[in-house]
Amino acid sequence: MHDTLTADLENDVIFGVYPPGSRIIEDRVMERHGAKRHAVRNAFSELEARGLLIRRPNRGVEVVDFTPDEVDALYDLRIILETAAAERTALPCDRDITARLDQIAHRHAQAVKDGDFRTVFWLNLEFHEVQYSCCGNPRLAELIANHARAAQPIRVVKYEDAAHMEQVVNQHFNIIAAMRGTSQDALVAAVRAHLPASAEAYRTLYERRFGSRVQMG
Repeated sequence: MHDTLTADLENDVIFGVYPPGSRIIEDRVMERHGAKRHAVRNAFSELEARGLLIRRPNRGVEVVDFTPDEVDALYDLRIILETAAAERTALPCDRDITARLDQIAHRHAQAVKDGDFRTVFWLNLEFHEVQYSCCGNPRLAELIANHARAAQPIRVVKYEDAAHMEQVVNQHFNIIAAMRGTSQDALVAAVRAHLPASAEAYRTLYERRFGSRVQMG
């Protein structure tokens, strides 16, 4: 129950069932999912550790609501971590790894075509977890995975943008091609190209919601 509940709540946060800044009430989650209180609290703790929820004094558990400046800081850190991993990835990568990435990328592309965005989300996570497993530094790979999960509510703001999603699909295949090659610079460039668009889209969305209140920390 715990793993399923955590995954279900993560999906609900990522896809806006619980919007940014909203409170999540234990009793309502218990009722909706038929879960025990300890399971709900464990799931909350796990999602708090993943950077998706936050506990506020006298207010309970809320969905994290990033400001654009916080998004920029998160993406700056992701660029540092992910390009560092690319620089440390031995090339060409093992054929079994690139074959697995190719298979995931094709499934991801089909999910995009089908508009199955929850599958898109999970396959994107799986793709990058496999990708960064090749960097030779498990702690670095873990840091990347943690920050990628925190960024998922930011990434999904572009899921219904067909042109953007086509670009994402192509970027996955560009990463695979670079991992099959011998140029570290090509891999770093492919990784760097894959990051900025969602952060820019989030800033636009935030400014539509709050107008000029975009420099709040």
